[in-house]
Amino acid sequence: MAIVLKKKRKTCAVLDVRWLTDSTAVVRFERQGLKFVPGQYIRVGVEGDPEIRDYSVYSGFEADYLEVLIRRVEDGLVSKQLCDLKVGDSVNVGGPYGHFKLLEEVLDKPLLLVSTGTGISPFHCYVESFPELAFNLVHGTSYASESYDAEHYGERYFHCVSREAGGAFKGRVTDHLRTLEIDPQTEAFLCGNCDMIYEAFDLLQEKGLPTAQIHTEVYF
Repeated sequence: MAIVLKKKRKTCAVLDVRWLTDSTAVVRFERQGLKFVPGQYIRVGVEGDPEIRDYSVYSGFEADYLEVLIRRVEDGLVSKQLCDLKVGDSVNVGGPYGHFKLLEEVLDKPLLLVSTGTGISPFHCYVESFPELAFNLVHGTSYASESYDAEHYGERYFHCVSREAGGAFKGRVTDHLRTLEIDPQTEAFLCGNCDMIYEAFDLLQEKGLPTAQIHTEVYF
């Protein structure tokens, strides 16, 4: 019989809560030696509360702290509580988990990073961890104000806004992808809502990108 070893959770003090919009914040807390590969996620909950949720690591792998990007949901069991934390409060952290990793063998390839909403989180970690990456990031949101830390990516960030003017492109991420020419050496990473991922996956295949070069993470 196989023995499954559970990863022990860490209790980490909150170091900062940085609001990006009225409903989205970056919560920073102690790392306490937790090791991860860029793209993995951790499980986070308020100390003393059994409810936990999965969040991709937002900070780079060399930082001496951990960050997660959280959209505050008023009737949520975890996101609201995490966003309401103050410096010095504690969170329970487990992990890391997941296979949406940026591995060494693709670091020198052209990367197409496609996300919706807070699904941009693992890509922030990618770029923070490897500043020399050759990437283009396409980010889809409902509103122009939701360009979370866009300045971090410079001219490689392309914002698609579906419900108002204000981004680089008015419409959905997949509408923009249809207009692109894709280098056959591209490694594509898709993270966000499942509808976008299914549609973008098919589009990239139609443009000649092999299935093995399309990596996905359903975020919500």
